[in-house]
Amino acid sequence: MTPRAVLLLGGTGRLGPAVARALRDTFAVRALSRRAPTDDERVEGVAYAVGLRQDPGALGPLLEGTSAVVDLLCLTAVDAALLLDALQRCQDPPRHLVVTSSLAEYALPSGVNTEDALGAPGSPPGRALFHARSALQARFAGTVHALVLPRLVARVDPSQRERPYLRAALSTGRGLVAQGGSQRQSVAPVEGVAEVLRRLLVAPEGVPPGALNVAPPGALEVSRMVRALLDGAGLSAPVARHPDPAWEGPHGGGDERLDTTRLQELLPGVPWPSVEETYRALGRWLSQRHLGARRPLPVVRRAHQESVVKRVVDVHRARETGRPQPPSGPLVRLLERLTPGFYVDLGRPCNSACIYCAVPPHGDTHGYTPVSSVVDVVKAGLSVGCDRAILIGGEPTVHPELPRVLALLRDARVPGPHAVMTNGLRLADRAFLDGLVAGGVGTAHVSVDSSDEATYDRLSRTRGSFSKQRQGLTNALGHPGLFTYVYTVLSAVNAPGLEAHLTALTRLADSLKRPPPTVLLAFPKPLGDALEHHALLALEPPRRASLARQALALGQRLGVPVGFRNLQACLAPELLPFLVDHYLEDLSVDVRSRRTEPDSHSEYLFHPEGCEGCGHRGVCTGVYREDARHYGQGAWGRRA
Repeated sequence: MTPRAVLLLGGTGRLGPAVARALRDTFAVRALSRRAPTDDERVEGVAYAVGLRQDPGALGPLLEGTSAVVDLLCLTAVDAALLLDALQRCQDPPRHLVVTSSLAEYALPSGVNTEDALGAPGSPPGRALFHARSALQARFAGTVHALVLPRLVARVDPSQRERPYLRAALSTGRGLVAQGGSQRQSVAPVEGVAEVLRRLLVAPEGVPPGALNVAPPGALEVSRMVRALLDGAGLSAPVARHPDPAWEGPHGGGDERLDTTRLQELLPGVPWPSVEETYRALGRWLSQRHLGARRPLPVVRRAHQESVVKRVVDVHRARETGRPQPPSGPLVRLLERLTPGFYVDLGRPCNSACIYCAVPPHGDTHGYTPVSSVVDVVKAGLSVGCDRAILIGGEPTVHPELPRVLALLRDARVPGPHAVMTNGLRLADRAFLDGLVAGGVGTAHVSVDSSDEATYDRLSRTRGSFSKQRQGLTNALGHPGLFTYVYTVLSAVNAPGLEAHLTALTRLADSLKRPPPTVLLAFPKPLGDALEHHALLALEPPRRASLARQALALGQRLGVPVGFRNLQACLAPELLPFLVDHYLEDLSVDVRSRRTEPDSHSEYLFHPEGCEGCGHRGVCTGVYREDARHYGQGAWGRRA
C-alpha cells in the first residue's frame, strides 16, 4: 500500500528534522525549505525541495496529492492567505492542516495559560500568529490543529541560539543568565513535539480541532537548563546573573509555563526526552563544532558596562635588597623605564580578544575608568615615591579620554616619562602616536606574539589586524622619542615560530637603522581566557625552561636582548640575570589611606612546599595556583 503523502513546510532548523524523522516510516514526506538541509538536518527518505513558501510555483506542485500539510513556518496572516489560495487551486487538496504557533499568542500573566484563554495578544508577533491561525481555521476546508509550543530544545540547532551562554562562560568564567536563571519555563524537546504531530496525522479525529498546548508536564528552572548545556560543553563555569539589566538572552527574562493538562488527556503517554539531557547533548554539539577560536562578542552592552574603580593601585619598584645578582645589561635599562612606576588601569574595553588574556576585556562587565577617579590613583602613586605612570587596560589606547588622562598626569607634576602597555593597533596611526609622545609617554610595551599572520589570528581572534599591528610596531620602533620593547606571551601555539619571530624583529630593526628591541618572553598566567584555553596554550614547566634557554641562545646569536617573566629560578637557575620578576618589588597602595600592602596579584600565587630552603625564595614571586593544580607542586621548588 502506498503511504499517504505529507507536505512539511520547514524541513530544516531545530524542529523540521525531528518531524521528518518521526513521519518518514508512516508517510511519504515532502519537505519545502528556503535552503538545502545540512548533513546534520538531512533525513534519509525525505524528498526535499528548496524554495519559498510564498512562491506559488514552489508550493503548488508539492501540495497536490497530499493528505496533510504540517506548517512549521506560518508567521503572518499574509502567509496564511497565500497557503489558502494555493490549496484552493489544488485538484486533490489535503484535508488536514497542522500549524505551529507559540506562547507569543498568549496575552496573559505567566503560569495561567490555557487553550480557552487565547485572545488578542498584546505583542506584534503574538498578534501576527493569532491572526494567521485564526484565518486558517476559518477558511481551510478540512481539519485544522494548531500546536501552541513553548521554547524548543534540540540536540542540534543550526541557529545556535544557546551559544551566548557558552560564549559568556568562556569569556567571563560564568554562564550569564537573565535574573540568574530563577525563572521557570516550559521547554519542549523537539522529538516529543514530533511525536505529537505524528499521532495527530495518524488519527486526526482523535483530537478536536483547534489549539493544543504541547510541552512536557511541568516547568524547569532556566538555571538547570543552562547548567546542563555548560556541562555538555565541558565547561565548569558557575551559572550567575547577567549584569546587563536589559539582557534577556535565549530564554528571556520571565516565567513561561504552558498548561498541558488537555494534551495529557487527549494524547496520553507521549514520550518526552529529558530536557536537561537534551541540553547536555546540545552543549556537546556546540562545543565540538561551533565554539572554535572566533572573537567572542561582548556580553554586556557598552551602555550598561560598569565603571569599576579599584581599591588599590599596583606599583613597580626596583628591588633594592635581596637581589640575587645584577640583572643583564639590557634589562637594567628596561627596569629603569618602568620603576618606580604606578599602574593607571583605564578599564577593560579592548580592540582585541587574545586567548591568553588574564582578564578578558570582551567578556568583563567593567567599562572605561572615569577620568575623575584617576586623580586618587595619581595621588596614591606619588605618595610612595613613584615618578611615572604605566597605562594599562584592557587596551589603554582605546580609552575615549586618553588625552585628558595624560593632561592630568602633567598637571599633577608626575615627571615621567610614562609607559603604555598596548597591543600596538592604534600606534599604526602615526599622528596618534605623536600625540602620545607629546603627552608624556616615553616607553611603549608592545605585545607582539608572532611574525606569522595565521598564528596572530589564532591567538588574537581579531582577524584582519595583523598588518595594522606590524605597522604600529614599526612606528613605535622608529619613533625618536620612544623607548620600545616587545612583550611576547610564549605558549604552545607560537613557540614553534619563535625563531622566525625574533628574526623578523631583527630585520625590522635593521630596516629602521635601529638596534633590535628588548624582547620579554612571558609564559601565560593561568587566569581568565588563558585558563579556559589552557589545553591549547599549555607548556609544562620543564618545557618552559628548555624554551627559555633556546630563546636566550637564539637572541644572543641574533643580537636581540631577551628577558623572561613567569619563569621561576628553580626551573633554570643559570637564567637568573634574565628573570625580570626577581628584580621587581611589586606592592599595592590603598587609594584612600595610602597604606602599602602586598601586591594585589599575589592572591593567585603561592610557594609550594618544595620552595622551603630554596636560595631564591626571598625574591621569587611564587607559582600560580592553577599551574600547580595542573602540573603538581613537585614541578617547582628545587633548591638552588
